[in-house]
Amino acid sequence: MSMFNEAQGVAINGGKFINNPTTYNQSGPTGIDILYEASTPEASVDAKERSYAPSCYAGTREQYIVDITNWATAKNEDGAIPPLYWMKGPAAVGKSAIAQTCAEHLKISGNLAAAFFFSVNGRRKDHTRFFPTLAYQLSTILPDYREILNRKIFVDRTLVKKTMPSQFRSLIVEPLQELRELGKDVRRRAIFVDGLDECQSTSAQMEIIEIIASSIRAGSTPFRWAVFSREESHIISAFASFTESSLCHSVLLSISRRADGEIELYLRGGFENILRRRNLLHLSSSWPTGEQIQRLVNAAAGLFAHPATVLRFVDRHSYSGFEGTLEAVLNPIAQHGPQSSSAYAELDALYTLILQRVPSNILSSMQLFFSQMVHDDSVVGTQWFLAGLCNGVGISEGTLRGIYHHLQAVIDCREYPPLTLDGTINLERSYFDHDLPSASKSSLNRTLSRVHGAIVFRHKSFYDFLRDPTRSSSFCVSTPATHQNLFDCFMRQHHHYASSYVVQGTKLVLKPGMASSSSSLSWPRGSEYVDSYLKMFAFFSISLSLSHDSPWLRTFLEVVPSRSLQKLAELDYRKCLLGYIMLNGIGVFSKSCLIGLSKAGISIINEGSELIQLKDYNKFDPEIFLAMVERLERVGIIRSYHPQFGSSRVASILHAVSRQRLSGKNFGLYKLGHGDRSVIWYWEFDTEKRYFHEFRTVNYEETMAFYKAEKFTMWDFDELQHRRAVKDKHRDGREVTEQQKGRSDDKDGLDDSVIPLAMV
Repeated sequence: MSMFNEAQGVAINGGKFINNPTTYNQSGPTGIDILYEASTPEASVDAKERSYAPSCYAGTREQYIVDITNWATAKNEDGAIPPLYWMKGPAAVGKSAIAQTCAEHLKISGNLAAAFFFSVNGRRKDHTRFFPTLAYQLSTILPDYREILNRKIFVDRTLVKKTMPSQFRSLIVEPLQELRELGKDVRRRAIFVDGLDECQSTSAQMEIIEIIASSIRAGSTPFRWAVFSREESHIISAFASFTESSLCHSVLLSISRRADGEIELYLRGGFENILRRRNLLHLSSSWPTGEQIQRLVNAAAGLFAHPATVLRFVDRHSYSGFEGTLEAVLNPIAQHGPQSSSAYAELDALYTLILQRVPSNILSSMQLFFSQMVHDDSVVGTQWFLAGLCNGVGISEGTLRGIYHHLQAVIDCREYPPLTLDGTINLERSYFDHDLPSASKSSLNRTLSRVHGAIVFRHKSFYDFLRDPTRSSSFCVSTPATHQNLFDCFMRQHHHYASSYVVQGTKLVLKPGMASSSSSLSWPRGSEYVDSYLKMFAFFSISLSLSHDSPWLRTFLEVVPSRSLQKLAELDYRKCLLGYIMLNGIGVFSKSCLIGLSKAGISIINEGSELIQLKDYNKFDPEIFLAMVERLERVGIIRSYHPQFGSSRVASILHAVSRQRLSGKNFGLYKLGHGDRSVIWYWEFDTEKRYFHEFRTVNYEETMAFYKAEKFTMWDFDELQHRRAVKDKHRDGREVTEQQKGRSDDKDGLDDSVIPLAMV
């Protein structure tokens, strides 16, 4: 095609023109595809997963809505509009409803750039997905920005895996700067960040504020930022210098009885909807009575979470007995409002009432179920998928349905689209009998994990209630007693699953006489393909919860008696390691948990071994780690190991002496488990060179030889790519051209785990 194809009436005088079109050839996933996988689509304002997100009832919170939307859209000719708006306040006052309503209005008017609604539920608490999510949303409304971003990520797919400051700079600031240089300025829009306090770690929350603040001071983006959060001390500290300047407008949404009128309006509308759904609207003049409404308003005491929970409880607990359910809610409420000094007394009383309605025959299952959900809210990307939760603690589908029936007011079960699998898959064969490429395992595993749906808390106040014994009393799921019960359950389930497998080489197979995997599961799917995966995943998840790498173990070490902890030595660590390798395949992975830290490591998996490096040494505390090792050794969970003397007394002495000779460097070599159930665990860290490494293996000599030869090079991503190219060359019997090598590199990434390594 010529430069001026089909042009007419064009006159050009002078100049030199060269028609040199650039072809940008992409193979494999595009940069935007990679960005999407690194994002959290369910955190957006209009995500399907948030279809029941709270929003302001018509006629309520009107002034706040007007103020925020005006702030977001106002011109700033005199520089008087602060680029940051921070709405702070205690739990349950309605911050998220205001954020949702304002974001919806701005999206409709075209003034919303992006939004991220943090939550304790699922991936929405993962800070590593925050800026990729914002960038992806921006790419959907800014075509030129999308093109630049697509190119940048395609060239370097690790951009989505870098630190948050680097993500912000490379995914947002630099593309916008490139647009400005091209004369394509992006107009001012608002970015909403709700529930910042529900982000998985306090340090990440503060870092997000600091990144936004630095961007505003530097003027590196054209956005206005609206942040909604609780008044946590670390968040207040991060905002401190900012709120004193003209760059931030801070608004306190307090617990106030001035909201009584709006709460009454909300209640009347909600009860009217309950009657309408039952075709009983003619009863609205007599039910509920004005006196009943007033008692509920008094009980709410300014907290919108209270009437929202009341309405769900009355509506869903019993279709025909809704009037009796309301009476049950009203009975504990004092005639003249709450008398307790706690602002959450009536809300806690309501939560207690709801839990008291759970039948005694499923109460213990409910506590086990919630205990594993709320124990550690720092686990990155935790998906509360029902298949893993229920099969993890032995809860059947019927029991889960019973729990949900009684707790619909405070939890919600989400279903996913029906499972669709490739036509070449034989559903009667095991998942592990299929030859699956490592690159496709990650997405397929997520699909299979959510086959029974997921569960979420409707409001974080119920999550907080369950964790606080002063509020939930006997229903608390974070007491020493509940931790002991969960520990015992995990131990039983581990042995239950481990006993159903036998080891064949470096693989696990069903023991002779066991016809299918479904017989081991409390909630099977019904096909061997799916159930074999669910079973292995449940086995690994339970075993991980009992391992030294899990945050769980630190809690168990603190509250579980030594006589119970000693049972950990009886676990089948070998089957656990082999099962983990079967689930993930051979390659390089981002490690979900490492020595109690979340998403902290890079994992290299080979046949029969896993080697791990801590990515950020700043997160490592040698004293805490060594104290944990000492505790594990003291209760007999680990024993010193020597390749010549095994786990004998001599090995312990040699181990102690060798550690004393090292300066700045420390290491440990131990046996986990007994006999043919054991693996060797080696760890090494250096306080001067600032690294931490560890490995678990069934073949110590081979793994240690590999580690000694590669310990400072195998973690280098460029080196891993080079090794992959060399491996491809030998495998194919041909030279790999630089162009082919580039395409291979582009398709390989840490999370895709497609860089196989051989121990040589």
